[in-house]
Amino acid sequence: MQTSSRASGQAIAWWQFIRERFDPVSHLLMIGLFFVAHLVLARSVYLEPLNRGSLFALFVGTLAFFFKLRLYDEIKDFQVDKKFNPTRPLARGLLNHRDLYWAIALCIVIELVAFGLQGMAALISISFAIGYSLLMYREFFIGRYLRPLLTTYAISHTVVSVFLSVALFSALTGDAAWALRKQLAYFALNSWCLFNVFEFGRKTFASREERDQVQSYSKIFGRFGAVFLVLTMATGSAWLLFAMELPGRNCLRALLGLLGGLLALSGLAYAILDRKPFGGVYRGISSLYIVLVYLGLVAVWSYPCS
Repeated sequence: MQTSSRASGQAIAWWQFIRERFDPVSHLLMIGLFFVAHLVLARSVYLEPLNRGSLFALFVGTLAFFFKLRLYDEIKDFQVDKKFNPTRPLARGLLNHRDLYWAIALCIVIELVAFGLQGMAALISISFAIGYSLLMYREFFIGRYLRPLLTTYAISHTVVSVFLSVALFSALTGDAAWALRKQLAYFALNSWCLFNVFEFGRKTFASREERDQVQSYSKIFGRFGAVFLVLTMATGSAWLLFAMELPGRNCLRALLGLLGGLLALSGLAYAILDRKPFGGVYRGISSLYIVLVYLGLVAVWSYPCS
């Protein structure tokens, strides 16, 4: 009875953690679109039937990979959270470090099994992705020097999205990472740009929103510089998508023009007016941008238009 009660309490604690730090609705939407975009693109480039294996297993493996990254961040940010965000789950003792270590190990096993079922090429690719993620967790063994460099820290961590993209394409096509067609390689790099848009945008604030001793891109580059940083990443993403030379380029141009314009206008409004509501809108659009791009790509590649 006591063991059952303990297990029940642990399950409730984990559900509360997920609700607070890995919102099921928003994360399932983003990760689902990320996954489907890879599937649709692979089908578009490889006209012959794909060696897909179990798509459900691959999706679970992808979900486990992103959840593991969240767990890494909770552990790495523990000391900062105790001081500045004491109500977060780990900081307030809802779960402990041991719980998170076990969950990380379980996630890695799920990833290896899910991708390994698709063949040796996929297993090798996901192993590289896992290896890079572990280096991230250890902050490349130079955390003392890397942590103060917010931008360098971020771009070195978002590179993991490229490794995950390559692993997915290896699983979906059966090709080794080095044998993937150029369109898939460009798309993997595009993922890095899109995750940077998300990362840079969410840590940009109006003057009255800034907190002492908490880094932000607006503190480092100023409001206009922080917006320019995001727009540079969005432009890089668009360039890579056009370089893929797939059908539907006119629709893709219209989609990226609309989303890029929305991102630029919200960024300029925030930078010029420097008001909290405009900062919130800009962060919201920056965070939503990655979802809207993946959603648009799925539509364009599923139903090519002129």
